Amino acid sequence: MGHHPVNAVDHWNNVGIHHGARSPEVRQWMLDADNYELQPSSYHRSQGAGLGRTHDDPD
Repeated sequence: MGHHPVNAVDHWNNVGIHHGARSPEVRQWMLDADNYELQPSSYHRSQGAGLGRTHDDPD
């Protein structure tokens, strides 16, 4: 499963980080099936690695 149209790293770094990891806003986004698409695991991993970004620390 991959995130679409916004990947999880970008969503966290731009939106989620302002609410906190276990906030209702972040949980709602993560549980929304419209934010996912089926992808082969190898494709998903290579897409994530190709971003060159990581999740920012909320602290």
